[in-house]
Amino acid sequence: MQDPSEKDLDPLASLVFIRSVHNELREYDGMRVGQSRPCPGCDSTDLRKNGYQRASKTFARLVTEEGFEEVGLEVQQYECRACGRSFQGDLSEHFYEGCEYAKPIVDLCRLHAQTHSYNACERLLQRLYGIQVDRDTIKRYDELFDDTVARETTVIGGAEASLPFLAFLFGDGDADGPPFVFTSHSALW
Repeated sequence: MQDPSEKDLDPLASLVFIRSVHNELREYDGMRVGQSRPCPGCDSTDLRKNGYQRASKTFARLVTEEGFEEVGLEVQQYECRACGRSFQGDLSEHFYEGCEYAKPIVDLCRLHAQTHSYNACERLLQRLYGIQVDRDTIKRYDELFDDTVARETTVIGGAEASLPFLAFLFGDGDADGPPFVFTSHSALW
């Protein structure tokens, strides 16, 4: 896979909305993740922490005025005392197995891939959310999962936006009420 070429933000997109998305995603930058799990080699739970991965795990790639900006998580490494194997902590809270981007980004790709070509989906993610995911990765995510993503959307700037993604970013975490409520039709855009 080639590295994606630098992108410019779409001047027609709501920069206030894109900056809000970016600010919420930046909250994850540098977060330490990776809960303890049994050793994948011998299934032992006799482990010791072994520092963090040198390179951060990509949560999202943002398209900014200055170019790409990586939002990355620091991943806890463990060493098994029984067999000596070194491995990552459990990332299932934030990542699907075999995916390089975080769950909300993957779900966003899958949602838009249901109604757009992979090229159009890449452009839409960049234009509407200011997020870079290349078309080949979007295609791989679309083919990786058998189930479809619920089509819970709203219209922002003339394009469909994912309500679960917006709830992930801007929701209050209140389990008793809806995770995200529009109080004004022009709140962010």
